[in-house]
Amino acid sequence: GVVGFASYSQNSWNYPPQSFYVNVEVLPEYQYQGIGSALYNQVIEGLQGFSPPALRADAFTNLPQGFAFLQKRGFYEAFRETPVHLDVTTFNPGPYADLEPKLNSQGIFIKTVAELRSDPDRDRKIYELYCAVEEDVPHEGEGIVKPDFDDWLGWGLNDPSILQDAYLIAVHGDDYIGLRELGSYSGHKVLLGGLLGVRRDYRKRGIALAMQLRNIAYAQQHGYRLLKDCTAIQNSPMQAMFDRLGFRRDPEWQQCQKDLE
Repeated sequence: GVVGFASYSQNSWNYPPQSFYVNVEVLPEYQYQGIGSALYNQVIEGLQGFSPPALRADAFTNLPQGFAFLQKRGFYEAFRETPVHLDVTTFNPGPYADLEPKLNSQGIFIKTVAELRSDPDRDRKIYELYCAVEEDVPHEGEGIVKPDFDDWLGWGLNDPSILQDAYLIAVHGDDYIGLRELGSYSGHKVLLGGLLGVRRDYRKRGIALAMQLRNIAYAQQHGYRLLKDCTAIQNSPMQAMFDRLGFRRDPEWQQCQKDLE
């Protein structure tokens, strides 16, 4: 039988650029026997021809042995995020009933991507909004690389996992001012939240909260049980919103790095 496995991979949005993601997993009852070390060494051997500047790997706070394994091999924690989840079957939206009507009275409306299909500039406007919002999300490094528009269409808007009737855009007149990515894996009653953000000059009006509430309502109406999300530990406004809505925190995700240059 299989008792462990290892892999390495790379994609266009790896950070640092040209780095590789490595993964080593061993069944608990077979750990501490040198199997993980042997698998890791095989991965390192396979990477020799690529000369990457760094390696990346994941650890989680509920599995401290994983972080210890990485530390022993020269990895350090480079970034940390908090995964959260909400059981939507028990959520009561009553206290927030006045929020969206209040926004509507200011000329701000929340639309789905599907509802905006008649706008000939829809995709380009969502792309520009995505890039603007992404700049203000906590991230590593000095800056972020703006994705190619055509590439983004494939993975950011038209990927099969993205729900076109649940991906939300906040609009004010003809302007797109906020967005909320939402997707789902086929066969699973779980919604997965992606980027949630609002343009700087429209913040502190409850727009992000209203979009999150729309997500919860969509989940309830379509038979989903859980809404899962994730945010950087230093993103205190988003952390506060999750707490306010009753999201439960899962073990923190440690994104680890080993510098090779």
